Amino acid sequence: MNPDAKDILADVNAGIPPKAPRPRGCGRFFVIGLYLLLILPLSLILLDFSGTGTRLKDFAQSFREPRIVEKIVVQEKIVEKVVEKASQTPLPSRFVFTKSIDTASLYKEYGIQSELAPQEGGLASAERTREESMLIKLSLEVKMPKPAVTLAEFTSLNPELPKMLPGLETLLSGAQVSPFFYHLYELKKGELQSKLTRLDRILSRHNLYDCESILELSHPTKGGRALLLQGEMDVVSDGSDGDRWPDMADFITLSDNYQPFTTFAWPKKTRQPNPLLAKWEPLLKKYEAEFAIPGLSIERNRFLRAEIDRLKPGVTDMKYRSYLIAEADPFIVIPLSLLNREAETPFGPAIGDYAVVIHGNHLLPAIVGDAGPAYKMGEASLRIARELSEKASPFNRPVSDLTVTYLVFPGSADAKADVPDLPRWQARCQELIDSLGGIGQGYALHSWEDLIAKRHAEAEAKKAAAEATAPPVPPTAPTAPTATPGPTAIPDAPALPKADPPAAPPPPAPNPGATPTPSIP
Repeated sequence: MNPDAKDILADVNAGIPPKAPRPRGCGRFFVIGLYLLLILPLSLILLDFSGTGTRLKDFAQSFREPRIVEKIVVQEKIVEKVVEKASQTPLPSRFVFTKSIDTASLYKEYGIQSELAPQEGGLASAERTREESMLIKLSLEVKMPKPAVTLAEFTSLNPELPKMLPGLETLLSGAQVSPFFYHLYELKKGELQSKLTRLDRILSRHNLYDCESILELSHPTKGGRALLLQGEMDVVSDGSDGDRWPDMADFITLSDNYQPFTTFAWPKKTRQPNPLLAKWEPLLKKYEAEFAIPGLSIERNRFLRAEIDRLKPGVTDMKYRSYLIAEADPFIVIPLSLLNREAETPFGPAIGDYAVVIHGNHLLPAIVGDAGPAYKMGEASLRIARELSEKASPFNRPVSDLTVTYLVFPGSADAKADVPDLPRWQARCQELIDSLGGIGQGYALHSWEDLIAKRHAEAEAKKAAAEATAPPVPPTAPTAPTATPGPTAIPDAPALPKADPPAAPPPPAPNPGATPTPSIP
């Protein structure tokens, strides 16, 4: 029985009238619907103010848009490896004659063409014992240059040249190519031949073609004579002189090719030692002491003997002679092969001859001061090099192309070599170049500043300034004379040495034109 029915039956039995039944069905649903209609607008208003509605709209919109689901699927891919197979060539039935040619270049600017030329020979057991079985035939093809002789050729090297030397056209019209030009290139050929199997030591193309021309010039009316050399300019830093320049910069003396001598030399004037003696004498004594030790290896003894033979005469010579200084004196270097030829040709240059160096619009007076390698053309002192380029140094040449003209006046050397006199050098060069037609309008010989005199003046001024600023020395109180038992003989005071006494008599100096030249490696 329904529990509600049981409750009604119990109430009837107890005399309690039954309760009216609660409304059911449509009435209840009507009330609930009315309630919802009232709540819905209010909820929408509240949602708009709070911003939650926007989020709900977005959330609802996300349900309406299609969803993208990413899924990572791992698949195995099979890569097929392709192995190249060498093509099979038919096996030869006998020896095949082929040639292979390769072209390369050497760091010294030489082109190289190599060729492999196999030939059929005998049995391998026999060929491996013969030197001619594998033979390298080395052939160096060299084009020997022709000398420049025309005005147009020289003008192409230096457009200023015809204007600086108005008589150049006349000089070139009667000029002769000097035998020195062909002799120089014959020596270069010999140098190439001697190093042909040593490609690392062979002459470079730059040093092979370093001379454009050597001409013998004579003026038909003025009577002047000169040897024209056209080339580049390397830098020489050699030379030393304790009388004029008692200290030398390390960047010069420590360079690999530095030598304290020049071929142009004269007797010392003072007892001021050569600055290089302080280095050479201890080294000579060290080598002599080591050479006296028995049991040294043959190689070491050979080295010591060579160094002693080099240092010993040099030390002796530096004690009695002075030399040009490349940093202060303007001089040029002539190949050794051109010197001491005065008996063969009237155009043979000599040590001490005057010269004029021409480059651009510069006319620089100089002398022939040293001898260089027999096959090398175009060197000048550091003083001249710095006048043409501020960057010039013992390791950096001022001019690398063949645009430098050297006019050497053969037979113009002074009878006796002496201390450089730059104003007199300039005056003498002016006389000699006038005998070739003179210098063009607007040009003039350069006037060299005496750097040695300037250096001495600066040293004296510095010394005077130091003495002026030094505090005075207080005078000392005189001491009272002491009584003596009797008169005693007082020896005479030693005589004061003379200021700057002359040096010891040097060996007789040879004529500058016949000065022995140093050996050239």
